[in-house]
Amino acid sequence: MKKIILLGGGGHARVLIDLIIGCSEYDIAGILDPQIEKGTEVSGIIVLGSDDMLSELFDRGIKDVCIAVGSIKDNNKRWMLYDKAKQSGYSVPALIHPEAVAAKDLQFSEGIQIMAGAVIQTGSSIGENTIINTGAVIDHDNKVGRHVHICPGAVVSGGCIINDSAFIGAGATVIQGIRIGKNAIVAAGSVVINDVPDNSTVIGVPAK
Repeated sequence: MKKIILLGGGGHARVLIDLIIGCSEYDIAGILDPQIEKGTEVSGIIVLGSDDMLSELFDRGIKDVCIAVGSIKDNNKRWMLYDKAKQSGYSVPALIHPEAVAAKDLQFSEGIQIMAGAVIQTGSSIGENTIINTGAVIDHDNKVGRHVHICPGAVVSGGCIINDSAFIGAGATVIQGIRIGKNAIVAAGSVVINDVPDNSTVIGVPAK
């Protein structure tokens, strides 16, 4: 069984640990998180140190890594960790929960995470290192960019474009045909009926 390292040891990491163990494809070798004391256990997995150990662990023969940082509104942190792992030579495998529903024609990208109860419909594509979190719905013909986080229970209707590093909060709804800009934030529970510009934050019903 191949070994994998988790970058991050918070709540999202614990969810991923359950997913990875349940799929029985990888053996989790440890967690790298500079904010957790070395030797601490997270859901039974030991914290080895910080992400400065990536090169050392790669030289030891561990070739796979999982970006286990979740619900932070600035997705650039996850982008930075992904790029650091790739530059160190790692593969970042796609992780798909067995209770997720994904269309047969879904275009899988490296590092995507599709969590339990998520639904992704036909004609959609998901970019690298993107999270489709628990119970989120991506309807038909959506283009979701790189390093995006679609939070639990969010609904993206058909024909939308979600650009790189966007953040769609828990329970938000995006109606059909909307463009969400790069680095944009849609607050939890919002209903988006108009395009959202790059680097902006919208909130409310309707979202403004």
